[in-house]
Amino acid sequence: MAHSWAPRGQTPLLVEQAGRAHLNLIAAIAPNGRLYLAGQDVPFDSEDINWFLSKLCWHYRRQNLLVIWDGAAIHRSQSVRNWLHRRPGRVHLERLPAYSPVLNPPGRRGGGISVEST
Repeated sequence: MAHSWAPRGQTPLLVEQAGRAHLNLIAAIAPNGRLYLAGQDVPFDSEDINWFLSKLCWHYRRQNLLVIWDGAAIHRSQSVRNWLHRRPGRVHLERLPAYSPVLNPPGRRGGGISVEST
């Protein structure tokens, strides 16, 4: 049950702005504190995740990566699994607990990736 300022017996009309502008972000934090960030005005898909991981692998091409991410469905997509399967031992995955905003700084407002080199 919600309360409103509408007169008794009159259903209040709630106006919501449709299509409000927002920015989708994906981020990685390196062990030295460097932040890698990508943003776009449309939701990320699995190909975008693969692109971001490829960029990280290229930047840290002499090191294996430890990727710590949340349980977002996009991270478990078949495309991402295939990408990881083609790079055995290159990227090690760890999943955050279901609710862990303190452990996921770049993902406090959405999914994110934290990266450490190993």
